[in-house]
Amino acid sequence: MNSRVVVLVARPTPSGVDARSLAGLAAAVAATVDGPVRVAHLDQAEPSIHDVLDEAVREGAGGALLVPLAVPADAYLRTWIGKAVANWRETRAPLTLDVRLAGDLTATAGAAAAVAALTVDGGAEITASPGGFRAPSWSELPGHDRHLLLCRGPRCTAHGAGATHRALTAATRDDPRTLVTPIGCLGPCNLGPIVIETPGRDPEGTWHQRVDPQAATALAARRAELSSG
Repeated sequence: MNSRVVVLVARPTPSGVDARSLAGLAAAVAATVDGPVRVAHLDQAEPSIHDVLDEAVREGAGGALLVPLAVPADAYLRTWIGKAVANWRETRAPLTLDVRLAGDLTATAGAAAAVAALTVDGGAEITASPGGFRAPSWSELPGHDRHLLLCRGPRCTAHGAGATHRALTAATRDDPRTLVTPIGCLGPCNLGPIVIETPGRDPEGTWHQRVDPQAATALAARRAELSSG
């Protein structure tokens, strides 16, 4: 094949990403560039950058251009794409691939023009109901007594946190007392995938509700008093 693969790299939120729109963007880009276009995720979702670069090597690609999808520009995304590629090179040696990083979307004239084009027709009327902010079920603490917090940060994702997430979800699907929650980076990334198991309800664990800045300061102060006592 020996062509360059264009990789659109997204940074999903812990709640996920609109996979359909991302696939649609990839298809639109593929219609205008030479070579295949793939989608990768820095963290939280799959396929990871490592997965896509592995695939590019298997397909005989000559190189890969990674395009950070962020408006406005996201320094974290660009920095961690570079770190992910560096780790891929180190762990996949002697495999080689000419991997490059594209510029920021917001640095192009086309980005501003695209945003300006959205203002032409005045936009669509918003018809959402305010009930979504006050659903009764959202006023109830979950009934679980064990909480598994799974890191889905960039490094744990590269270490296989996706497979870990699927395994935990499958193993606890029929267990209403266990809640699995993917979260951001926990810190000791070289030991990943990281899972923290915590008690889910009182008396072992305390859930603090409506924590405004004043309450947050008081909560932190109480912890400091306990530590020094």
